[in-house]
Amino acid sequence: MPLSKLEASVEINRPIADVIAFVDDNANDPMWQSSVLESEKKTAGSPTVGTIYFIKEKFLGRVIEQEWEVTARSSDGSAWSAKSTTGAFPMEASMNFKDNGESTTIQRTLSIDVGRFFKVASPVVAHIAKRELDMDFANLKELLEAGA
Repeated sequence: MPLSKLEASVEINRPIADVIAFVDDNANDPMWQSSVLESEKKTAGSPTVGTIYFIKEKFLGRVIEQEWEVTARSSDGSAWSAKSTTGAFPMEASMNFKDNGESTTIQRTLSIDVGRFFKVASPVVAHIAKRELDMDFANLKELLEAGA
């Protein structure tokens, strides 16, 4: 089954440094990503290429455990990409942060192949995942604009 490529974006009324710092702190993941049950950084130090994360999440009623590896990252953290290295299905993600002065625009892309894991048609899963991405960004915007 082909990969589903999903995209979402949001503008947050906070400076880019604040937004990147919040998103970089994986302890915040369960607060703004509705499916994340647990997020653990396995590699010491600041996020960089090669950093490994363990993520436990719930999607379509199933608990999924995956390790992710950062595959690219700009020096200021304004762009990064990662891929799953373990788990039930392959995924790739990227985030790009754009400085708008007092606000920040984030663009997220997620590519996912659920064909071997879920017996549901790919377009249905993609629709549910896209809705979740949009909801996650709404949560992130609300948290950061409230001063988190």
